[in-house]
Order: sequence, then C-alpha cells, then structure tokens
Amino acid sequence: MYLPGISTPEHPAQRAAQRGYTLLELLLYVTILSALLTTVVFFFGTVTDARVKNQTVLEVNDQGTMLMDYLTQTIRTATSITAPAAGLAGPSLMLTVPTGSLSPTTFNLSGTTLGYGVDAGTNDTSDSGYINATKFVASSTGTISTLYMLTGNTIAASPNNKGQMAIYSGAVSPSALLASSASTTLSASSWNAFAVPPVNVSSGQTYWLAYNTNGLAVADNALRQHAGTTNQSMFVAQAFGTWPASWTGTSQTLEYSLYAQIDSTAAPATMQIKEGATALLALTSSKVRLSGLTFKNLSRGGTLGIVQISFTLSRVNPSNVNAYEYQKTFTTSAELAW
Repeated sequence: MYLPGISTPEHPAQRAAQRGYTLLELLLYVTILSALLTTVVFFFGTVTDARVKNQTVLEVNDQGTMLMDYLTQTIRTATSITAPAAGLAGPSLMLTVPTGSLSPTTFNLSGTTLGYGVDAGTNDTSDSGYINATKFVASSTGTISTLYMLTGNTIAASPNNKGQMAIYSGAVSPSALLASSASTTLSASSWNAFAVPPVNVSSGQTYWLAYNTNGLAVADNALRQHAGTTNQSMFVAQAFGTWPASWTGTSQTLEYSLYAQIDSTAAPATMQIKEGATALLALTSSKVRLSGLTFKNLSRGGTLGIVQISFTLSRVNPSNVNAYEYQKTFTTSAELAW
C-alpha cells in the first residue's frame, strides 16, 4: 500500500533485475564461452582427423592386400613367365596362362614413362666416379617419384656395390638439379629403383636422368647402353655421393637404360592388367597411387618359375592434408603351378 511521504523498500528481486551485468562479468563470461567452444571444436577436429587417418590406412592396406592376392593367384596358375627373363627384374610382368584367350596376361603401371625402359643391350664401362646422364623429352605432364636404371652383370663387392640417381632439367646440359636419391645397393642384370622426392615434369620439356656409382673396376656397376642421337648423353667426373647443382661434361651419342614413370596430374599411377586382346583394366582405384613396381624373375632349375613382387601404395593427397599422409610397401614371392 502506498503511503504519502513514506518510502517503500525495494524487493530483492527488483534490485537484481535492475543491477544487470558489469563489463568485467561480461568479459569473463565471453572468455569462458570461447574456451568451451575452442575445446569442443578441437575435440571434434581431433576425432575427425583420427577417423580420416584410420580410413586412409585401411584404404591403402586393403587395396595393397587385394592386389597382392590377385597377383600371386594369377602367377600360381600360370604356365610360364615370358618377361622379365630369368635373373632379371623389370616394371612389368608377362605370363602365359592356361586359358588361351587370356594369354599373355600382362601387369604394369598406367601412365607414360620418361626415358628408355628397355634393355639397351650393351654394358657401359668406367661408370664409377662419373655421372652419366641421358636426356629425354617428357610426353605428358605429371609427377615423378621413382627413377630406374638397368645394371650389367658385374656388381662390385660391398661396400662398392652402391648407386645413386638424379633428375635434372635443361635443354642442352643438366642445368638444374631437381631431385636426387639416397644410395641404393645394386642388383646385377636388374632394374634398380631409386626413390626421389616428388618432381613435377611438364609435357614437351627436356629432362636428364643421371646415374653415379662407387665401383672399383671399369666393368663394375655398369649401365646398359646403345647408340642414341647426337649429344643425347653426357658424362663428367664426380665423386660418388654428391650431385652438382648444374654441370657440363663430355657429350656422347648414346642412350642409357634409364627411365621414370610419370604419374599424371589428372590420374595417379595405378596397377593395370591386360589379358590377351582384352582392354586394359585398372586393378587399383584413383584414391591410391602406386609406385616402385618391380617384378623379379627368381626362377631356378627344377621349378616352373618364381616371381618376386614389390610395390608401394600411398594415399592420393593433392592438398597435403596430414590425415591422408600414409604409404606402405608390399613385397612377396609366388611360384608357378604352386
């Protein structure tokens, strides 16, 4: 009841409603809320990354296992090995199989190559302590991550059985080092693989594939070569283990058995099969990239044939997302008519 001249005390609820929030309290509430939101976002981000990583690992492992099972089963039911020859290794496998319409059955990588991926037929000499390089023109645009060279039949004893490879750009001479490999133990009469950091190459541009080795005798660790075009190759004295940024040496009319697989920017390299006259069929999906594919014919007397298989699968990761960074190397052997 209102009485003139007499003030009425405020109810506690009215005072609280009129008081509101101070600036300090408001800032405190905003800080707490931001911290909570940050924690929630970080938690869900971590969970999402872990889920993607698990899917990535599963994708690579599943496709690698499936591919290896298919290869070994096909080899075990084959009747003979056409290529590579006994004692040699190469990036493709050709088999004679019981079903005539499916013979020969060939496995190799998709895409194009830079270089000469065939046995040139003759051993080079005095390769140790020298860089030997051959220039080639890229026929497609893409990425190179493995270089290959074919050795002769004489490999020096350890520790002088090592080789290295590199790739340069340059129209006239190797004028810019793009990537180089670590030292690799060489195998005689085999295609030896050298992993390098990924290199982007462009169609129509000239690149040099180079090799160096630490052998002792003139016949040690030699490249295979044959006649090439004028000034197609070049050599220069260079201590093993180091690569100059650029160099000019002595030109030769030779072509060495050196090559690299170009992984197209439009489609990553995949394993493919061709059975008889049928069309090529991809055995791996576009989600993974296949590299370092090597088939080695380990056949010996008293057997129909043995093939050693090795390849590396990695998850395609064009945006360089850490959760997609994963690769695994698969290796096994299979015997014909097992």
